[in-house]
Amino acid sequence: MTLKFNGYASARGPVVLKAPRRITITIPHSTFEYLIQRSDEQGRSLSNLAAYMLERSCQDIADRNHA
Repeated sequence: MTLKFNGYASARGPVVLKAPRRITITIPHSTFEYLIQRSDEQGRSLSNLAAYMLERSCQDIADRNHA
């Protein structure tokens, strides 16, 4: 389904949609194996686990920088 959007929800101004973004990275084989094993153990996709771990890492760094 495609929704058409003109960029304005009301007279308050433009609406910014922060949709997830895709990236491609290259990782060492050992890291790949670790992620595969951990994603299998947790019953989640490799993509979901990698996104979660990256998000947590960024949040941890931000928290340390603001402490």
